Amino acid sequence: MDRSPRAEPALSGHFREDLEANLRLVEALAPIHCTDCNGYHLDRARRRLRAPAALDRPEIVRLLRDRLAGSRRAGGALDILIAGSGDTNLLATCAEAAAAEHAWVRYAVLDRCQTPLELCAEFARRHGLEAQVHRIDMDAPQGVFAADLIVVHSLLRFLPGEAHLPAMRALRRWLKPGGAVIFSHRLIDGSADATGPVHRAEYGSIDPLRRLLAEAGLRIEALQEHIEDPALAGARRPRHRVLAVLRAAGE
Repeated sequence: MDRSPRAEPALSGHFREDLEANLRLVEALAPIHCTDCNGYHLDRARRRLRAPAALDRPEIVRLLRDRLAGSRRAGGALDILIAGSGDTNLLATCAEAAAAEHAWVRYAVLDRCQTPLELCAEFARRHGLEAQVHRIDMDAPQGVFAADLIVVHSLLRFLPGEAHLPAMRALRRWLKPGGAVIFSHRLIDGSADATGPVHRAEYGSIDPLRRLLAEAGLRIEALQEHIEDPALAGARRPRHRVLAVLRAAGE
């Protein structure tokens, strides 16, 4: 388990988020699409404009680059799937990680709400990314995808506990042979504050997460732990986060 600090990866700066434009677009879209979101996307857009730094971005960029290096498929594209987008953060992170391979990377972005999907579609148009967005509820995931890399950040805290196993099994099903899941999740105790459409089906330690992943047919290839900066997390106190690289069991 790696807990050692590492230098932040160099960023090209070509795939910056326009957080002011995001807020304007969310203000227009939320009354139409966010009927079940309890104000989450509007609140998130406002918070990120005040504190634009994104949790785990350097670590996820590094992990993606490590796996993109030498992974170009002869005569074909490499597919990155984002399972639960929230806004443009993860798409921007993936695009930055894949900047050197920009011409041959394709993206699929999934979310249950059309608002973040519209943000991601606009980001892709602005930066010339080949991306498709899909409105999919990970409570009961449907659809057929084939991904070399899947990025999932904090997804489980937005799902009821009974949906965790179907969601993780879907990720396993969508992985191409040899593919990997970059999985970020925080560990919290039962007294932690919840805001927005967040379920209480959280994890207080890594052990139940290990059991969930194993039952879904995934194995942990690498695991990092770190403590969130409260200023970045929008929290009153530091919180424990795990960042894992997952592979299909048996590979």
